[in-house]
Amino acid sequence: MISSVGQWCPRIVSSTPESRPCFRLSPLFLPMKFLSAALAALVLSVTSASAAYWQSDDFGCSISLPDSGSATSQSNWSTIGSTADGTLVGAQRIDMSAFVFLGYVDLSKRPKFHLNEKTIEELEKRFFGPGQGFRRGIQRISLRGLPGYRLTGDSVYHGGHYGLVVDMYEANSRIYEVAGMKQNDLQPLKDPDIRSAMASFKLLPQ
Repeated sequence: MISSVGQWCPRIVSSTPESRPCFRLSPLFLPMKFLSAALAALVLSVTSASAAYWQSDDFGCSISLPDSGSATSQSNWSTIGSTADGTLVGAQRIDMSAFVFLGYVDLSKRPKFHLNEKTIEELEKRFFGPGQGFRRGIQRISLRGLPGYRLTGDSVYHGGHYGLVVDMYEANSRIYEVAGMKQNDLQPLKDPDIRSAMASFKLLPQ
């Protein structure tokens, strides 16, 4: 069980016990709400560009989040988890200039609801609702053969203005929402950390 504030030691898939970190959790402070969820597993990949690899068999997906070890670098990312509705996992820059996160909408009780240009009008309200910003554009996308939609627009958080991009994919009786936002930048996908994290989203074999 994950509490909104406290420490959680994830199950690490690693050959060395020294690589078993704990992450301090706090509510994900983004202006949207999802259905309840829990983190399943978090793996730190040791590469030249540090990244936190998250995978969940329960939710049938994985993502590599930006994560860095330097507490002095303003480009440092911190991996965060949340008990906020429907949020799975996320990451933030320590200066709060950028965010990446993964969430979902549960369709198990709405079998006739599917991702399309009409239902996006309902789905986008959690991102571009009154006082939160507005959508600028929408386009069809495909990620490794998985069709979806990309929404772009503006978001307001704590008085700051962020460019927001949200990719939506339907699979496994869910609509997955992979998002990135960057302060004072209408094109957050130009940020290599955000672009890499969002492109790393994968469905697990069923």
